[in-house]
Amino acid sequence: MILAESAELIGSSPFFIWLMDQLRALAAIRVPFLTTVMSAVTYLGHEMVFLVVAMIIAWCVDKKYGYRFLGIFMIGSFLQQALKAAFMIPRPWIIDPSFMAVANAIPAASGYSFPSGHTLTAVVTLGGLAGCLKKKWAYACAIILSLVVAFSRMYLGVHTLLDVSVGFLLGVLVLVFFALMFRNHQNDEKRMNAVLITGAVACVGLLVWLLVRPAPADPSFLPMAQESISNAYVLVGASVGMLIGKLLDDRFVRFETKAGFWAQAMKVAVGLAVVLAVRFALKKVFGGAVSLERMFI
Repeated sequence: MILAESAELIGSSPFFIWLMDQLRALAAIRVPFLTTVMSAVTYLGHEMVFLVVAMIIAWCVDKKYGYRFLGIFMIGSFLQQALKAAFMIPRPWIIDPSFMAVANAIPAASGYSFPSGHTLTAVVTLGGLAGCLKKKWAYACAIILSLVVAFSRMYLGVHTLLDVSVGFLLGVLVLVFFALMFRNHQNDEKRMNAVLITGAVACVGLLVWLLVRPAPADPSFLPMAQESISNAYVLVGASVGMLIGKLLDDRFVRFETKAGFWAQAMKVAVGLAVVLAVRFALKKVFGGAVSLERMFI
């Protein structure tokens, strides 16, 4: 625990009072139509958007870039979860019980608030897609839509300006890091494998740290601490799965992305169905904690 001592102490900080005043100003302009729009826009930071984009890129467009896209996701999710666990900043309505977020946005907004996972996910998903397209209009759309997602998180009342700003910055930094790292190494399989191995080890380290560190002194933080541990388990599974899948493809599968339109559509449809089936099965076995979405809220 680096920053947070208790929700009451955080709420008395002048900086957080200022952040909450911003959310109240946005809450004052809420109208049903705009709330509906923001509730829809915020799903650009949803797990399923990332999964669909990742599958299309990796299976139908460029396999090597697809693996990089998955690596971006893994590193971004690790940094986000590490910061959430380190700073332990609760949601706005916990900081100030008098504040009301949009009701239908609250159930999915469990766990710590800082930084915003939806914002980070939108940046890496849209930015990664723009990097694949390599078009100026794609980069412009990625920036604009990512900013709109960040605004939607504040409008809905589930994140502060601090949360979305750091989430946005983290996403940009991860994208820049990968762009520089692979700028002259487009075909460097060893480099990509090293990234995935390092990421998986870091995720395991995060889980071990969360399991051995003392429980929060503030009882209201306990559900959020448990959420962090659940998310770390999911992150370890995802990172190890990405690594194993990459190594198996390098060694045995070596699938090709080129195919006819209907074959490509079938790849995505069948792949998405399998992912959803596995996700549903794991939820039945391990409970609601098994969800990538919970890592990005």
